[in-house]
Amino acid sequence: RSGIWLKPSVGCFSSIPCTLGRCGVVNVACSMADWAVGGPYLIAYMVFSVVVFVMEFYLDVRQYKKNCTLEVPPELKYVGVECNKEEFLKTQDYQKDKRLFGFVKDPLGFAWAVFNLFYTGPALWHFSSSLFEKGDYFEYKCTLCWLFLQGWVDKPLSSAFSLYSSFVLEEKHGFNKMTLGLWISDLAKSELLSYFFGGLLIPLLIWVVNSTGERFYLYAWGTCQTLIFAFMWIYPNVIQPMFNKFEELKDEELRKKICNLAAEHNFPLTKLFQVDGSKRSSHSNAYFFGFWKFKRIVLFDTLLKDKDDEDTKKGTDEDKKEEDKKESTTPREKLYSHSEILAVLCHELGHWKFNHTTMMLVISSAHIFILFYLFGQVMYSGESSQAIVRQFGYAETKSVMVSLTIFMMMFEPTEKILQLLMTLLTRRNEFQADGFAVSCGRARPLVTGLKTLSKANKGDLNPDPWYSWYHHSHPPLVERLKPIMDAAKKEK
Repeated sequence: RSGIWLKPSVGCFSSIPCTLGRCGVVNVACSMADWAVGGPYLIAYMVFSVVVFVMEFYLDVRQYKKNCTLEVPPELKYVGVECNKEEFLKTQDYQKDKRLFGFVKDPLGFAWAVFNLFYTGPALWHFSSSLFEKGDYFEYKCTLCWLFLQGWVDKPLSSAFSLYSSFVLEEKHGFNKMTLGLWISDLAKSELLSYFFGGLLIPLLIWVVNSTGERFYLYAWGTCQTLIFAFMWIYPNVIQPMFNKFEELKDEELRKKICNLAAEHNFPLTKLFQVDGSKRSSHSNAYFFGFWKFKRIVLFDTLLKDKDDEDTKKGTDEDKKEEDKKESTTPREKLYSHSEILAVLCHELGHWKFNHTTMMLVISSAHIFILFYLFGQVMYSGESSQAIVRQFGYAETKSVMVSLTIFMMMFEPTEKILQLLMTLLTRRNEFQADGFAVSCGRARPLVTGLKTLSKANKGDLNPDPWYSWYHHSHPPLVERLKPIMDAAKKEK
């Protein structure tokens, strides 16, 4: 969101530059004059940041006005979405509450980021520098200390936003399933993982840049590419199981149908999992991962729940107790039918069929290479580079991570344009994957499945066109159903 435009990629936080005396007394290490912030590069960055913030805030206001509408939009009926006024207003309330939360979160985040830019980022760097003597490994120790302090000073604000989002906003609308203990456990695991991987990878990047000469960008790019492929295996196989329980899909009938679908399209399916996403949220999802001929499909257990579970959770405690007492000899109706789940998975197979993942990896690889190349040209060009570092308050600092942080801030205008282009490309890929599902004869269950997903997740039924174009990489329901229906007519 808007606040990131003023944050270095590693975050910025508040402190006072100081050193510890022999007796543990805190002394000021350097004055503000030693690392004054200001200059044309910083001013240009600030102007861009303000423009982006104002533009995104304006789009949020446009969307908020759409979410305040009380009448069901006629476009829903045109695309076959049967939505009574009560359901529509519940969805509007959820979307409106998210906008209102953003109206508080975004300005606070922006103000905090400005303070970080002008004071706490450079202050923490100079404080970290004062803790270690010049010599071997100084840059490594100073950089890790700087990043560690930044992370913890920022934690109160980010944690407050996370707590409110989960335990107030999502809880109010029936989505949050997380306990406070689970939230604390997730935070602790995330912090430990960031320390472990950060402690390994950041020194590695510093070493590569400092040790490989003028063409360091080639080695830095190669290192990052290797790490990306490594994490494509590590994340789903090692990190995700630390947070969620993965088990073989229990529904044998559905398992057989999914295996047949994969075989029909020569999809190299090796394993089929269900994951306990319901312990954190009632939102639903499905995805696949894996290299080459070793693909795996994962279904959130919220896709497999009974329809009665969705209905009875809205009733009183007495209603639920009565429902629990009822015994039935017939199977309970599922919220999502097998045909709907298969249609959604067919959409995912469309991404594989059209090599969308490979396309994104190639674009990402080219993006990383260009970033490192330009980083070398801009931040390692002698006195002009050091002048840029001074303007951001880091004085005569010569540090890889400080320079990279400043470069990424200055690159934000170009990055924002690229981000928008990637959003448009992702939207195109989503429509193409929908078209694949339609070509496989699954238009009707795909439409009903998307409607059910939107209803269960309270997806936005009244999107502002500008807001949607700018933010939504996955098109809203109304935008998505029309091409599916048009394609289905052509297939007929």
